[in-house]
Amino acid sequence: MTDHVAASPEDQERLWVEQAQAGDADAFAWLVEHYSGRIFAACFSFLGNRQDAEDCVQDTFIKAYRALKDYGFMASFYTWVYRIAVNTCLDFRRRSARQPQISLDEGIETDDGQVVFQVADHAPLPDELAESNELRNLIRTEIAALPPMMRQILVLRDLEGLSYRELAELLDLSEGTVKSRLARARQQLMRRIKKKEKSVWNNLLALLV
Repeated sequence: MTDHVAASPEDQERLWVEQAQAGDADAFAWLVEHYSGRIFAACFSFLGNRQDAEDCVQDTFIKAYRALKDYGFMASFYTWVYRIAVNTCLDFRRRSARQPQISLDEGIETDDGQVVFQVADHAPLPDELAESNELRNLIRTEIAALPPMMRQILVLRDLEGLSYRELAELLDLSEGTVKSRLARARQQLMRRIKKKEKSVWNNLLALLV
């Protein structure tokens, strides 16, 4: 296979994708290796189970390979694969009765090293408010109990750190709709926490002051 020399990572990625679309298995293997760690972290954040996440990662790249000819560079390759991963996880959850166990404070070991979820905004978010085991456990439980769309957008923004633009591309929504849905998800999470544990709510208020 011919070595690829590109002026930027985006150009290099495009060359690898084009080679993969032309049937170059090594090029697709490079794409899998490059993105598998991040896709695994995303699947794990949705499913909370390592084996389930690994299965969904495998399914994601199988689907991506089969649909590769349809990828038209309208979004970044990662965003395109991420969308496939999200849909794969949602399909898995619909087939499974298990509830996710979302960890807000533990790193995940992957082939690319440890992946640690980072929040994206300066405003207080669930991960920033988790100052004690009591809060962490309550927040994890209440995120898992949110409606699927709310849980999805909260995880993608506040745990995965996707930008509003990336979320809009991923979910096929306008940025304004993304912001409004995220706001509703955060409000719903806070309402659930307040209703569940008044003492914990008082602690949250103290952190926001």
